[in-house]
Amino acid sequence: MWSSHRLIKVRGVCYKENQSKIIILLKYITLLLFNIHLEQHSMSSLSMNKVRGRALNANTQNSNNFSMWMEPLSHKQYPVTDVYNSTINAVITSDGTRNKITAQPGLLYNSARLDVSGSVNPTKWTTGQTINTVFLESADMAQLNTSISAGTVATYTYTPKSTSSKIIVEYGGLYNISGDSGNGLDAFESQVTVDSTLIAKRQQQFPNVAGSGTRSSTLFPICGGIANAALTPRVINITLTRINGDDTIRFYNGSFDAFMKITEIGA
Repeated sequence: MWSSHRLIKVRGVCYKENQSKIIILLKYITLLLFNIHLEQHSMSSLSMNKVRGRALNANTQNSNNFSMWMEPLSHKQYPVTDVYNSTINAVITSDGTRNKITAQPGLLYNSARLDVSGSVNPTKWTTGQTINTVFLESADMAQLNTSISAGTVATYTYTPKSTSSKIIVEYGGLYNISGDSGNGLDAFESQVTVDSTLIAKRQQQFPNVAGSGTRSSTLFPICGGIANAALTPRVINITLTRINGDDTIRFYNGSFDAFMKITEIGA
């Protein structure tokens, strides 16, 4: 029975013809599977390289973005196109010329410092924010240097910076009251007016009683405030009125004798 089959020699081993065909087929299938494995492995390696390349590229982009934001604002323009947790606050950016900045809705910096080599000139203020402060000495406000029973003690014209603000006026001055209260009650009243509108007043009284000094507030210092809605100049006057008595008050205008402080704040 075996003699009817031809013998075939494969790699030094003799096989019957049918056996050799089966072995060759198995070898072919094995080689085919191995090639498929190699192709899959190659494709997998290629995909991993692509993923690795994209990761490296993303890391480089992040590093570049970090470097960009860490540069001084005056060096280049920083457009804001994608903001995380955006607010109504603004990000101040430079156009690179150091002469102009632009503001866009952007990030809220809780611990940021803004360094400005020039002056800051805003056009809008929050409530209570200081807009402008003026400090005056006697020579700046026509401070009185004589004795009067009534009249203007000091005056100044202030021009507001905002159309939505509050103007606060503080005044203090050196004064002496003449005479005594032997003829009855001596009483005076000081006032601060802005365009003839009363914004503050104080009274000082000297009753004609034994051991009596001032039994009231004093005339100065004095402070008051008024709302403002225009850029029109406002005339500020410090005035004195004698309510009762026959005495006068002596005022002085040395540089250290009187002051006026005007503070404009956001309304």
